[in-house]
Amino acid sequence: MEKEEKRKKTTKLLSKIDPKMMERIQSLRLMDDDFMTIVFSGDNKLTEFLLRILLDRSDLTVKSCLTQKEKHNIFGRSVRLDIFAIDTNGMQYNIEIQRADKGASEKRARYNQAMIDSHTLKKNDDFSQLPETYIIFITENDFYGKGEPIYMVNQSITTRKGDVLPFDNGTHTIYVNGAYRGNDAIGHLMSDFCSSNADEMYYREIAERVRFHKQEEGGAITMYRAFEEYGNEVRNETRTSERLSFARDLIRQNKLSLEEISAVSHLPLEQVQKIAEQLLEK
Repeated sequence: MEKEEKRKKTTKLLSKIDPKMMERIQSLRLMDDDFMTIVFSGDNKLTEFLLRILLDRSDLTVKSCLTQKEKHNIFGRSVRLDIFAIDTNGMQYNIEIQRADKGASEKRARYNQAMIDSHTLKKNDDFSQLPETYIIFITENDFYGKGEPIYMVNQSITTRKGDVLPFDNGTHTIYVNGAYRGNDAIGHLMSDFCSSNADEMYYREIAERVRFHKQEEGGAITMYRAFEEYGNEVRNETRTSERLSFARDLIRQNKLSLEEISAVSHLPLEQVQKIAEQLLEK
């Protein structure tokens, strides 16, 4: 009786969500990075489960997991990591979902690694204190086109004589083929990541969390709010972009002072001055 009452209450609450929004939520897969980060957010056990399959390790224990973790760069481009986890041995893991091949480029892996390293050591720390790190790209397509479930990037040294020596600086890059459907752990995992239906998933641990975020009151409402926030963020970014473009046009016309441009574009004077400096440099 209690379960039936709870079900009715949940159904009533979910019915208040815009049907189009609900339809969109139901169609999401873990291969959609926004959904994946919500499902794994703060869930050490689920992240641990994922990493154990990807790395074929049963001894890995995650002690912290953050999603949409931003690594700031005051000199240039910052990055937002889909999943950033640390295990009990101090090893660091960055898991990225990439549906477009362009987003999984080798240089993207290099930059993510650099940003993680730059935020790891404190002043005067020795470089030997850098932890082992894993950059893991789960790609929707077979990035290297060889039909393999996983591609491991190994670094080595080649001498003039042709000898190959190991080069271990503690960094590991892995590409996981999201199109792989073999009858093994990776094949089942990638099938789950590409499915929108929890009832069709192989792994109960993943299916339960997906089902919660699509069908249970708390999870679906969290998803709905996330969509709302994302929509507001996109609208704000569009509005800011339009104001920046307007300010650039006015500066090029050279008819108004920077103070006047700031007032009509609704941008801070400091930002208008910076735009003017950038245009002069060109």
